[in-house]
Amino acid sequence: MTRSKTAATMCMAVAFVAGLALPWAAAPVAAQTSQPVDPAAFCRAAGTDDAPAPAAGLRDLPDWMMAAYFSPQDIADFRSGRRPFYGIDWRCVQGSVLVCQNAQTPSCMKPDTSRTPSPEMREFCRTAQGSPPVIPRVVTGTARMLAYDWVCRGQEPALAKETPLDAQGFVAADWKRVAPK
Repeated sequence: MTRSKTAATMCMAVAFVAGLALPWAAAPVAAQTSQPVDPAAFCRAAGTDDAPAPAAGLRDLPDWMMAAYFSPQDIADFRSGRRPFYGIDWRCVQGSVLVCQNAQTPSCMKPDTSRTPSPEMREFCRTAQGSPPVIPRVVTGTARMLAYDWVCRGQEPALAKETPLDAQGFVAADWKRVAPK
């Protein structure tokens, strides 16, 4: 194949891929230009929704949602760009708004509820003689929170402590119910 045919083929491939991506790239823009969403009204209408933010099209959290974790000065600093904002996740439970400070960690996600130890946990317990009995997160994994603390009992991994979950399967202690004042 000549150089010009190769270039033409690549240009056609790029145009084809760009054409496929264009409808998906345009979709978020439409959601962003919609009317502002009232999360309290959205949740009253939705009832229970584990991930309402994309459906609601909410871009900027109202201060009353941020106030669960931050002072008015903190919120003003975030809004002005003086401090980075690490985020708050929100969801609807039985018509109420719940928030969780995610701070770029998986703490607001549903935790892994598997009661089966991973091969990495088994290997850690077999080789970690004399180490503290708690299996560290670097071994258990950090992509999602775990619903259990794991320890080594002898050379075998074992469940040590269960984290209380709410009815939807989220870590109950991480979520706060909020409402506009």
